Amino acid sequence: MKRPSIRDRLLAWTTFVITLIMAVAGTLLYNSVKRSLYSQHDLLLNEAATLVLIEVKAKNGKVHHEWKASLDSASRETGKSMIQVWDLESGESVKSAALGESDLERQYGKLGERVFYNVTFPNGEAGRAVGILTYPVVENMEQNEGFVPGDHPQVFVWADSTQELRDVLIKTKRAFVAAGVAVVLLSAIAIWLIIYLSSLAVQSFSADLLSREGTEIGEPVPVPDRLPSEVAGMAGKFNALLARIDHYREKDQDFFLNVAHEVRTPLAGVKAVIEQALRRPREVEDYQKRLREALDSTGNLVRLTDRLMEFGKLRNARESMVRITLDLNTLLEGVLEKFRSRARERGLRFKGEFCGKAELGTDEELLKIVVNNLVENSVTYAAPNTVIELKTSRTEGMIEFKIQNEYSNPEGLPDDLDVFFDAFYRNDKARDLGANNIGIGLSFCKEVMLVLGGQITASKSSAHGLCFTVSLPVNGHAVD
Repeated sequence: MKRPSIRDRLLAWTTFVITLIMAVAGTLLYNSVKRSLYSQHDLLLNEAATLVLIEVKAKNGKVHHEWKASLDSASRETGKSMIQVWDLESGESVKSAALGESDLERQYGKLGERVFYNVTFPNGEAGRAVGILTYPVVENMEQNEGFVPGDHPQVFVWADSTQELRDVLIKTKRAFVAAGVAVVLLSAIAIWLIIYLSSLAVQSFSADLLSREGTEIGEPVPVPDRLPSEVAGMAGKFNALLARIDHYREKDQDFFLNVAHEVRTPLAGVKAVIEQALRRPREVEDYQKRLREALDSTGNLVRLTDRLMEFGKLRNARESMVRITLDLNTLLEGVLEKFRSRARERGLRFKGEFCGKAELGTDEELLKIVVNNLVENSVTYAAPNTVIELKTSRTEGMIEFKIQNEYSNPEGLPDDLDVFFDAFYRNDKARDLGANNIGIGLSFCKEVMLVLGGQITASKSSAHGLCFTVSLPVNGHAVD
């Protein structure tokens, strides 16, 4: 399935929104013009009706329509204005000749009130009418003696054709539609150009990514100066991720090279012992001696392979973790008891400063691996006749454990202490397989801490002191 393009989406949606806005704005504007034109037409209609209304007069005691003669001649020529007057007393009506047998629709309100409404002329044209309830005008009282205007209410209706007005509105509507279509098309073209020009840097960046081969995966992607800030930030993060991938690829390569080196060393020793034993016949005691030498060499190899298998198991440790609530202080005391005799042999003393409550939810076996490694390293590499200090503390949502000691070789400490957590790193060259040191203990600890949701760091506590700090979430989940 082809994925939609951001550019196509932006173009489609912005065009749709502009079209919708233009349609709504055009409709509102057209209706406003229409109301204004009809309002103006009604005003002129009312003025014309008011002028003619006074020509409904009383003459010789009867209602006389002076408007009829002049309007009939004009109506025959134009057919645009028509009048019809009803006498509500007699029910008779007088109307323009142009109406023929047809009548206008009669609507009216209170006396003198103007009522405007739409009508249809006999020829089918649309018109606009105003209906007025009025009384005949009495100009000569002597000639109309006894005539009471109130007894002769008249409904005066003046109607004008609105065909011209409708033609104007049709032209206006067409103009609005044409202008709207033109604006939408021009806007779509302008938007497409803006989006296209703005996305050139993004397209270039995307093309560079897609064209990469596997061998180039670790190289940073060039970030154009024209790349939008929203994408530039993501590109920076992506380059940082590539750098990390490259870093871990190099670490993996170094890891396997170191594994091969560490495996080759004891194998070479075993091979040398066996070759010497086979060069000539020997006494049983000599064979036993050489077999013990071979066994010692293979023992370190077994420890290395066991630890590497533990490394591999950590990949699925999250799924197989047994999370329980345990007290870190109790765990530390048990581990210290295990190493107390070895510490006394080197003149070392443990000094503990534990917080009152150090309960947390975690995997006991995994955490014990970390504590064992840290305590064993301190006992092995602390300067003789010194103190190993252990401290636990609790902050909001976290429990912290620190172990520090005077280092046996302070001049050899690296500037960047994070290298302690690199697999097979040996700061003290005296650490070798003969000393049961395979160089992946602290690296393994760091992997375990990642699984437990915590972290482990190394720092210098003094000019000669080294401190390892373990931070763990109380609830067993990493705290942001």
